[in-house]
Amino acid sequence: MKQHWKFFASAAAALVWLWVSTALAVPWARSASLHLPAAYVVFVIGGVALLPAYLMGAMFLSNLLHRKLPLRRHPGCRPVSVIVCARNEEESIYRTIGSIAQQEYDGRVTILCVDNGSTDGTVAEMRRAAADFSRPGRVIRLYGCCEPGKARALNEGLRHVRDEYFVTVDADTCLEVSALSAIVGRIAATGAGCVAGNLVCAETRTWVQKMQFWDYFVSIAAVKRYQGSYGSTLVAQGAFSAYDTAAVRAVGGWTDGAGEDIVLTYRLLAAGRRSLYEPRAVGFTAVPATLGALARQRSRWAKGMFSRGWRR
Repeated sequence: MKQHWKFFASAAAALVWLWVSTALAVPWARSASLHLPAAYVVFVIGGVALLPAYLMGAMFLSNLLHRKLPLRRHPGCRPVSVIVCARNEEESIYRTIGSIAQQEYDGRVTILCVDNGSTDGTVAEMRRAAADFSRPGRVIRLYGCCEPGKARALNEGLRHVRDEYFVTVDADTCLEVSALSAIVGRIAATGAGCVAGNLVCAETRTWVQKMQFWDYFVSIAAVKRYQGSYGSTLVAQGAFSAYDTAAVRAVGGWTDGAGEDIVLTYRLLAAGRRSLYEPRAVGFTAVPATLGALARQRSRWAKGMFSRGWRR
């Protein structure tokens, strides 16, 4: 009930802001209509200014009401598994495994590295990381997935999980030293089906990457926090998220196709499990460096958002 009150309060306040903005825009719209088609003026002012202002206002006010995050309960010695799938990631996989193995986490961490048919030196880098980072409390195991496909590789890793919770980390993502403690602590304290981590851009060399830095920092993080405040973060991204093992197995794991992490989140939500967001669990991820690569990535995301795989 408290969450519902905050939602309706933020929506109502945003409506007031929309009313004030509309009143201020009317004289400008009338003036512009003398020189431009009225339908065009209404479309531009309403679609580009007023509607986004309402949506951003509702989200901002809601996040303001939820600004005090719940206390993070330390997971103590709770064991956790981390699935890392890789295909031709020889340049980054060693750093990724190292960032997981060196986490400030008291419990046992089992790192399940799944090679998805790499043709470069990925497997050799996995073995080097296992030799360099294995120690008591940090178990690194290597597996192979003969059938290509991200979903198949993830399901192969899931098959070897023996802990109540597991975390997925992409092969080009590195974790901040307390990230694992934050994200496991959140899912253990809340009983959610999944918890999305807070991703930021690892590099900003090109203008495309710089644009994405602000996209991740301002837009994506704010939206996830807004959705997570009501237990419905729509995407627990595979690059860094925590999951309840039994819940994922109950919905059948990942399905083939674009946006397999999006589909899994939808299926968990459809099963009645909450999807949350933990801003204190920070991961640094590689982002596309060119406009073409960015377009292909966002196309995959869009296909996942509209996928019907979660209905099966």
